[in-house]
Amino acid sequence: MTVATDVLESLPQSLYRSLPWAAHTIDSCVKIVAEAQRTNNPRRVRAWIDFERAMPSGEEILGCLDSVLHQMTLPGESFADRVRFANKLRQEALDYLRTSGAMASAQGTLEPQTAAQADGLVAAMRLHDPDLAEHCEITAQLASRLAVGMGLDSATVARITLTARLHDIGKMRISRSIMNKPLPLTAAERAEVQSYPTVGAETLAAMPALADIAPLVRAQREWFDGRGYPAGTARAEIPLESRIVALADAFHTMTLARPYRITYSTNEAMEQIVAGSGTQFDPELVTAFTAMLGYRGRIAQSA
Repeated sequence: MTVATDVLESLPQSLYRSLPWAAHTIDSCVKIVAEAQRTNNPRRVRAWIDFERAMPSGEEILGCLDSVLHQMTLPGESFADRVRFANKLRQEALDYLRTSGAMASAQGTLEPQTAAQADGLVAAMRLHDPDLAEHCEITAQLASRLAVGMGLDSATVARITLTARLHDIGKMRISRSIMNKPLPLTAAERAEVQSYPTVGAETLAAMPALADIAPLVRAQREWFDGRGYPAGTARAEIPLESRIVALADAFHTMTLARPYRITYSTNEAMEQIVAGSGTQFDPELVTAFTAMLGYRGRIAQSA
């Protein structure tokens, strides 16, 4: 799909006079919509929503977006395609606003000391390994979005977000030369790498404000069929929070460039997630996750 070369000039000035938002807000919305259309990526609207967080409400964000979309989908060339894309973009914006609001509400349920200690650990991780810290934050966003989409209560969403943000904290005590080693690991090196959930759990257990999520971090590498580590637990024995974080973590990890493994495209990563349904991952969570991301591949049945 293409858009006008100068999409701002193609809009009538009456649009700016009739809307109750600042011109720069409308401009930024138009630009992000045009970029989303150009790249065929409705998720780009999230960047604009984050940028315009100063607006008092999600209703105002959607109102501005709807006004711009209306002007950019008037009858003409490729009208049907533009309307379909506009609907996708608006739904993406609605989902993101709903998820962000639920996440913010859930985070508001945390005790101040819990939030402060978690932020401190994330800051330490960012100093130690910025890429690792970013991975944890993105994993938290994915896991939280899944939890919200499943209708889980705020307290559970908060635990999931917290667990995801800190799920790799134990890697700070694992040698980076081993973590990034491109060659096959020795048995001793593999054992050290696989110790990180336990190490992370021990770190959190020693902090009273975060001790409640220590068991959730410890269980993040368990498999639904019992073949994971460190305890080999299975199915409902694995906390729901850990099962959700494991799924989000695996998906994002597969799309990251690393010297020791293949990097997957988003669709390839989704295929791997689906292939692990009933073995590595809870099949009900896989169904919810694939629906959340709009994946239409075949989902394996539970073992």
